Order: sequence, then structure tokens, then C-alpha cells
Amino acid sequence: MDTLIPAVEAFEQAHANGASFNEALDAMKNAAAQGRDSTKDLMAKIGRASRLGERSVGVLDAGAVSCCLILTQLADSVQPRLKAG
Repeated sequence: MDTLIPAVEAFEQAHANGASFNEALDAMKNAAAQGRDSTKDLMAKIGRASRLGERSVGVLDAGAVSCCLILTQLADSVQPRLKAG
């Protein structure tokens, strides 16, 4: 959620402000990366990493990283098609 929510909100806001679909995808990718990076200083409270306690601080959340990779790859696969058309 640390990645997905800011990414979706950034995409929607960019689109609502008149950005092109391509620009909205860029905004989504940037927000996803920021959301992913924001998890580095958090202590895991759920999932397998929660067993690490304070040792999880300083490590990116695996779910946030995965979500960022999926969203970035999605955008990166669509954007060349937008430019070609």
C-alpha cells in the first residue's frame, strides 16, 4: 500500500490536471518509487519481516519493491506504444 496508493493518486491527479496519459504514467512511476523508498526507515510489523523487529529498519519492504517493479514495468511497456501511435 505504501507504493500502490501514492502511485494511483499521482496518476489520477496528473490526469485530472490535464497531463497526457504518458505524463500521468511518469507521475505514477515517480510516486511508486518514492513510496517504495519511504519504507526503508519503517520497522516491519506484519509479514515475515516482522520477526526481524528493529533489524528490518533500513531495508526496503519486499511488497513495496514488488509493487513498484510491477507498476514501473507496466508503464514502461505501455509508453513506447503511446509514442508510436
